[in-house]
Amino acid sequence: MTETPGWTSPGSPEPAPGTPESGHPAPPAPPATAAPLPPYSAPAPPTGPKPGIVPLRPLGFAELMDGAFALVRRYWKTAFGLSLVLACTLELVQAGVSWWIHVDGTQLQATFSSYYTLPLAMLAGVVATGLLTPVIGNSLLGRDTGPKEAWAQARPHLGRLLGLALLLTLILLGSLAVPIVPLFLLAAAGDAPGLLLLVLPALVPALWIWIKLSFAAPALVLERQGVLGAIKRSWHLVRGSWWRIFGTTTLFGLAVGLLSAVLTVPGEIVAMLIGGTPGTPDASDGAAAISIGIMAVCGALANTLTVPLTGALLGLLYVDQRIRREALDLELARAAGLPGHYTPAPAPPVPGQYTPPGA
Repeated sequence: MTETPGWTSPGSPEPAPGTPESGHPAPPAPPATAAPLPPYSAPAPPTGPKPGIVPLRPLGFAELMDGAFALVRRYWKTAFGLSLVLACTLELVQAGVSWWIHVDGTQLQATFSSYYTLPLAMLAGVVATGLLTPVIGNSLLGRDTGPKEAWAQARPHLGRLLGLALLLTLILLGSLAVPIVPLFLLAAAGDAPGLLLLVLPALVPALWIWIKLSFAAPALVLERQGVLGAIKRSWHLVRGSWWRIFGTTTLFGLAVGLLSAVLTVPGEIVAMLIGGTPGTPDASDGAAAISIGIMAVCGALANTLTVPLTGALLGLLYVDQRIRREALDLELARAAGLPGHYTPAPAPPVPGQYTPPGA
């Protein structure tokens, strides 16, 4: 952040005596027998004030990860209440897709059964991040947010948030459409080597765009941006920090993926033992129904836990990026009423003293 001319940072040292700025004469030189100065020791780095769940300063990966888990753990009623509805909706649709493939599907369709609900999963992720953003904003200031209060704060933004989620989903699907079409053609032709060679290049454009737009939902809620304004804002904030944000979200995604696997893999094992692996057309009706039900329950539990964690991380990353680029920590410290960061109220006028208009 560039400083304006004539502006002095708070805490800057006073001008030394004898300089033109001080207006005082220089002190006499110390005698030759003065005691030697003590060894220099560097001051400890500032830890930053911490009115809420994380310090108000740039955060490392471990602090971001710990902050996301701490947020969900502290406000679990709000976080899980919001994500449970989205998770159950997602798993009901996935169960319907799995049953449709069992009744009238092919093995190729079963191979890609989990991708049919990808648009809905993207939509749910954006909505969850936006709904959790007021909770994140309040938690940074040390303010608790219950489920009713969180809903009351997020409800005015719900229409724009749904529009943003739909637009982001279409953008991401569009970035996947062109490279994914050849993958389906290669899979239909049975060209496994060519399919493996094109999988990663097909995901690169969508991955790059997803990181660039990952801050759109927090910007829409916390900055009261419109849909297009939130997209532009996210694009601007990520500029120059793509790799750091990508690395953070990737490492966190691996940790969340392990947590999800702990809840879903046992269900998959049970489904295989029953003989009705979800999404396959060759199982009996009874076995398929039981296995689909088991996987739906496991998937709902996994998504209920992981969706708010991912939303909390993106919200904290958004705040961290604004602290790094726009000194948002100072504004947050003032909003929290921390000593030394508040703006004093103007002094009352002295009786009989002239007060200019507009003062």
